[in-house]
Amino acid sequence: MDAPGDGSKIPYREEDGTVLFESYIPPSRDAVHLPTYALYLLIAVIILLGVLYAIIGHLIKDLIHDFADWLLGEQPEEVA
Repeated sequence: MDAPGDGSKIPYREEDGTVLFESYIPPSRDAVHLPTYALYLLIAVIILLGVLYAIIGHLIKDLIHDFADWLLGEQPEEVA
């Protein structure tokens, strides 16, 4: 049986009477759809935090070494 008035020749029922796509369930979509700009902004923030962590972490490491040198005195291999 074809759909009445439909120009296409795609049957909605098989010849034996079973309906096509009777149990079709559309694929589920993700619960959260991020716009493209939000995704780019999130990536930029992650990169920025990584760079800041690298810079500030290096400065804090140098500060701790300077504080240890002041507190304990310079180590012999550091004296030049």
